Amino acid sequence: MKKYNTQDFKGKTNAFLENANENIKDMKKNNPQKFIGTVLMLIASVVIVFAVLLAPEKKAVPTEADTTAPAEAASSVTEQTTEEPTTELPTAGEYTVTNYIVVTDNAGMEIYSIAKGKLTSYAEVINTFAAKVPDKQIYCMLAPTRIAFYGPDEYRTGQHSQPDGINIAYSALKGNNIKAIDAYGEISRHTNDYIYFRTDHHWTARGAYYAYNALCKATGQSYAPLESYQSGKLDGFVGSMYRYTNSKVLESHPDYVEYFMPIVDTDGQFFTTPEMSDGKTLRIITTNITDRASKYMCFIQGDKALERIKTSSTSGKKILVIKESYGNALVPFLLENYSEVYVLDPRQSGVSSMSLKKFVDDNGIGEILFINYVMAPSNSKYMNALTNIVNTDPPTAAPATAAPAPAPTEAPAQQG
Repeated sequence: MKKYNTQDFKGKTNAFLENANENIKDMKKNNPQKFIGTVLMLIASVVIVFAVLLAPEKKAVPTEADTTAPAEAASSVTEQTTEEPTTELPTAGEYTVTNYIVVTDNAGMEIYSIAKGKLTSYAEVINTFAAKVPDKQIYCMLAPTRIAFYGPDEYRTGQHSQPDGINIAYSALKGNNIKAIDAYGEISRHTNDYIYFRTDHHWTARGAYYAYNALCKATGQSYAPLESYQSGKLDGFVGSMYRYTNSKVLESHPDYVEYFMPIVDTDGQFFTTPEMSDGKTLRIITTNITDRASKYMCFIQGDKALERIKTSSTSGKKILVIKESYGNALVPFLLENYSEVYVLDPRQSGVSSMSLKKFVDDNGIGEILFINYVMAPSNSKYMNALTNIVNTDPPTAAPATAAPAPAPTEAPAQQG
């Protein structure tokens, strides 16, 4: 804004007023009407001058490139702090490959490759079942494996990207009663924890717990913090990755199997057939396994055909878990949320010809969780078994048979 010299302005104003005063006297005497008009014009001029002098200085408008809107800046900070940060993935270092297993300096892990057709077929099997039970809620959880977080870059990206593979399956799911569960996203926030075994292909109980968290968050259910569970561990576990490679590196880095006891009362049984007529007591957690290769079986006694666990939960809800061995470590956490938890391994002979629809209908089950690790859609034995129980329809009731014709009455005696 132009700066005014107030002394100069005052002098000019006084001169203007003196000159105006002489003119006013003359007009007042000789032309009263012109005098009134001039006075009004003079007043207006003075008002305009003072308005200009007293107006606030107008600041230059900043360009878009020079500014960041404060509201937007605050919003972006809030968004960044509301999400739990994902830990940086570790570097694998040097490695060898034996029988499609990557072996680093302390761990072994299966190589994963995207099989689009098989992932789509897996989703279609779930779609088929969901269409048969439109009144049931279906969950689909594909669990990532160790290599997705700890493997060499070339074996966890591109054609080996597990997030991409999982998304192929999830994008093929159809039906309003199906919900996909993002276990990968939740687990990725905890890669500094002991979430996968080094010598075995399974996740640990901690890894399963974070996947359980993802399920609860997606379904609006609460879950207890891990610290609230009574825990223990079985030392000296050497699992499948060692068995498939005989690697001395893996043998020299044994795992331990951590377990977390249920925080609700339970009464579990396992069965060999869907009729559930031959029940035997089921241990949710087994703490006395000594064989170094079998310690993952501490969770629900391994791969039983069918299990039913009744709990002290007052939710009144029932869920069926359809799984291979990856689901075993997750089941103990579900007991907090459901009054009854059923667990089914479709590979076992006693249930391989059952009707899945009939089973959930007969037992009043409202929710079904398909929990499989990312290799399962490419496992023909598992997929054939799953497809069979989904496609097997309940037996139709036999048509009512006609009532037998009444026995003929004795003919009346002929009269002679």
